[in-house]
Amino acid sequence: MRKKRLALKCVVSLVTVCFFLLTILPNLISVNAASSSKPTLTYWCNLSGRIGAHYQNYAQLPLYQIIMKKFNVNLKFIHPPVGGESEQFNLLIATRQLPDMIEYSWEGYPGGVQKAIEDKIIIRLNPYLDRYAPNLKKFLDSRPDIKKMMTTDDGTVYNFPFIRSDKTICIFYGPMIRKDWLKKLNLQTPETIDDWYKMLVTFKNRKNELPGVKTPFYPFSILAYGSNNGNPRRTFDYCGFLCGAWGFKTDFYVENGKVKFGALHPNFKDFVALLQKWWKEGLIDPDIVTTNNSGIEAKVLNNQIASFLGLIGGNMGTFLSNKKGTDFDLVGVPYPVLKKGQTPEFSQMDFLYKKYGTAITTACKNIPLAMKILDWAYSKEGYMAYNFGILNKTYVIKDGKPYYTDLILKDPLGPVSAISKYTRSQVDGPFIGAKEFAEQTRLPQQVEAAENYAKSKNDKWLPPVSLTKEEAQKLSNIMNTIDTYYDEAFSKLITGKSNNIEGLVKTLKKMRIEEAIKIYQTAYNRYIKR
Repeated sequence: MRKKRLALKCVVSLVTVCFFLLTILPNLISVNAASSSKPTLTYWCNLSGRIGAHYQNYAQLPLYQIIMKKFNVNLKFIHPPVGGESEQFNLLIATRQLPDMIEYSWEGYPGGVQKAIEDKIIIRLNPYLDRYAPNLKKFLDSRPDIKKMMTTDDGTVYNFPFIRSDKTICIFYGPMIRKDWLKKLNLQTPETIDDWYKMLVTFKNRKNELPGVKTPFYPFSILAYGSNNGNPRRTFDYCGFLCGAWGFKTDFYVENGKVKFGALHPNFKDFVALLQKWWKEGLIDPDIVTTNNSGIEAKVLNNQIASFLGLIGGNMGTFLSNKKGTDFDLVGVPYPVLKKGQTPEFSQMDFLYKKYGTAITTACKNIPLAMKILDWAYSKEGYMAYNFGILNKTYVIKDGKPYYTDLILKDPLGPVSAISKYTRSQVDGPFIGAKEFAEQTRLPQQVEAAENYAKSKNDKWLPPVSLTKEEAQKLSNIMNTIDTYYDEAFSKLITGKSNNIEGLVKTLKKMRIEEAIKIYQTAYNRYIKR
């Protein structure tokens, strides 16, 4: 009897399991069918702080929701931890656990772009351009100047690039002065280096006449940015402030077709002497040596800084918004020259192509789809989505031109935060950046600053050359040592702890700076012949 009951239970259990399977099987088949009809592509990139303030993953961004729907694809974004991007990228390469696409500054790959291709990390896009990337190909064919920048010496196209559409948005960093304090002391905006010195001395000597001034007070400071955020020497290289008056910057530049290095310039000693004088007389904020940006920003807002180098957007715009309703005002002035009437040689300037973009890896099993998705950004429809967002929500068309709506322009947290809820217009990526955002959101002071900075010639910048893997490896070995030494030596020079410029030059030569110059010269010659 017991055996019969046990057998009956087994039968009932079996029937139950079968019924359950019959119930869910159609759903499982449906899910699998849906998954198989909707491919997934993986995409590795940094999570921008601007977008990260609203979303944990780019897949949540409306821009990519549009793309996924349009191409019937799942995009799985892989974001490295903030602050650990370089480490995670290196780990990605070392383990060869490659996603389908990687967004990166590919000139920074160890050994250069060519090495990344030879290492079978990324693919050449050239064989696929005609069929799967007609929009990018059309753009490059129409802009040989940009095509020259973003291809290697043998013509290889290796990524879908970030391109700025206009030179007016390539210049965004420079000298700024408290305009309200200039008026208070009846001072003119400075044109020459001597004008700057006299202005700074006046600020120091008459600081008690400045409304709201606090101590400690410094006439001049530096808000570092990007790759120059590590040493004041790199800031002077980044923008050419002061040293540009003598026609050089502190690192590599080009003059009459010849690659040169700032520390070897005969007037480098005059530049250093000027900074030593400013430092000795207490005209420079000592925090520039430690690049304590947050501390310097606080001092600007606390009326402790009279002039500084900073960003038109992230610094000037933030300060003016923070001080809205007060007398606090800023003016961005042209870069200084030696003699009145001269045109400044340098300002900060990015090239239209920023050496940044999205490459397709050798692990990608659906290259045509990846190409099509990335190529869409260079179509008219994609251009509008990447830059302006959603029609009739974040922008409208008037007289054939796009204009951001009040949803963006009047957001309590500002237009940059607002647009970052919808698209990538304020975050570098694989698309063509429009100039309209800057035009429609900049304050009058920011517009004036950009115009003043753009008065510089900027014809001595080393263009985005390509290095062979041998050149890249050799240059990296040389410059890693030089940069560490040069940064430390420069800080000692400007603070007066050292005055041995001849020793600096000898050490740089011993460290093979002349060999580094030759490497860049060879690469520059190839670039010119493209």
